[in-house]
Amino acid sequence: MTAASVISSELAGGSWANGLPTTGPGGDACSRIPGIAGVVLQYVQPLREWFDQLVGDPAATAAVATAWEDASRSLIGIPDTVRSARASLGELDGRTVRALRERHEDLHQVALDAAEWTAATAAALRLASRIVDATRSFVCDALVQLARFADDLFSFTLNPFEVADRVEDFARGAYDLIEATGRLVTDLLEALAALGSLLDRLLPIIAEGLDELRQIVAQMLPSLGALAGVPFGPLGVAAGLVLGGAGQNFLQRSTDVEELDPDTLTGDRLEAWKRSQEVTRLSTLADLVSVNGTTDMMGGADRTVIDIKKIVGPDGAERWVVSLPSTQDWQFGPDAGALNDRDSNVALMMDNPVLRTAYERAVLEAMSDAGVPPGSDVVLTGFSQGGIMAANLASDRTFPYNTVGVVTNGSPVDSFDVPPDVPVYAFQHATDVVPTLDGNAFGDTASNVHRVLMPGPASPIDAHNNKAYTNSVHAWEQQYAAQHGGPPPGLDLFTGEVVDHSVFATHE
Repeated sequence: MTAASVISSELAGGSWANGLPTTGPGGDACSRIPGIAGVVLQYVQPLREWFDQLVGDPAATAAVATAWEDASRSLIGIPDTVRSARASLGELDGRTVRALRERHEDLHQVALDAAEWTAATAAALRLASRIVDATRSFVCDALVQLARFADDLFSFTLNPFEVADRVEDFARGAYDLIEATGRLVTDLLEALAALGSLLDRLLPIIAEGLDELRQIVAQMLPSLGALAGVPFGPLGVAAGLVLGGAGQNFLQRSTDVEELDPDTLTGDRLEAWKRSQEVTRLSTLADLVSVNGTTDMMGGADRTVIDIKKIVGPDGAERWVVSLPSTQDWQFGPDAGALNDRDSNVALMMDNPVLRTAYERAVLEAMSDAGVPPGSDVVLTGFSQGGIMAANLASDRTFPYNTVGVVTNGSPVDSFDVPPDVPVYAFQHATDVVPTLDGNAFGDTASNVHRVLMPGPASPIDAHNNKAYTNSVHAWEQQYAAQHGGPPPGLDLFTGEVVDHSVFATHE
């Protein structure tokens, strides 16, 4: 028996209620309370407190239970629906269908568990509602009886001995009623505390179940997308697989981000790390573009690497430069390795305002681990998908940092709504088709976007290359300085002396 089943059994069994009554003394005693609020309730303080806590709209005590009962009714049919969906796969075969069947089985079990604990919670809350209502009725009944004592106490008489007897009767009756009602209210509070404890134990199980459900759905999306595209032929299958993978990227768990250990690097990756450490100053836009190349090289297809530098600009202000990796994992096999893969590429272009991709969440964690204080000035730079990520973060109004500049090279970023006060340098080779994938083939851009179109290599493949972009941007800056007598506008925002440097890595 699972932990959820054990708690569900305790909830539904009602042992937590400790035998409390679920019905009152009969009738609506609260509607029969005479005008004693200024007398009995004023002087009998415990009843005043109980009255305030329990005498209200009876429907309010049952509202939460009703909501859970509605949720339970909605969930009861889901396991059958999942079973039917699995059966609809029929005799289909293939790796995709087999994986989908397995995910349906997982989903069926999660749905059964959810239906079980939802029904148990609804039953427990309904029982609690009845107990609260019964206790309310008993408290009101006690007030009615005290009101009768009060009527006798304050009725006219000239016999002082009779007055003394009435006071004694009132005191004795009030004591007995308060003692009995107090025990009832105390038992009620203890029962509700026991119920609360059970629900507290259930909460992490619910959270775990929801996370498991999200992961199952995430794993199903690529297969479902591929099957949905079958009627449209191979291209439809491919498109469905890609879109399903993008959806999976939004739902998959966040990964652990840790500072990159150079001892784990060899060959070209170790050389790239050494070159990254040799950067002590960013003086030009070409320097930022060059950094994107070492960021990509350190990670490759196996891991996502995020390079973060703290700089002091010519104006003495501190800023953080975050270099973001491009697509390194094209994911033709199992989804493993770098987060900056094919799926995240498509997901980022969707620019979802609610959900963050796993890659995006990793960037935010890396910035936090690097010690970038919320609200700090940051410059975001990236090649290809790295540039897409830079524009995505800059246009995100919930981004916890103050973006002061964006540098992209070889990136389709025209669809992002970067705030007009943030300068953007978007470098593009005329022969590079990737920057045009946003559907805007060198058209108009916002006034804050400096789109720099450069000749570049003749081959489209060679044109989409970070080293080629570094050379082209360097040549463009020299030409700009010669023609205008100075550097490109706003350069001071992007440059400065490196005073701190950290590199972070993660993987799926």
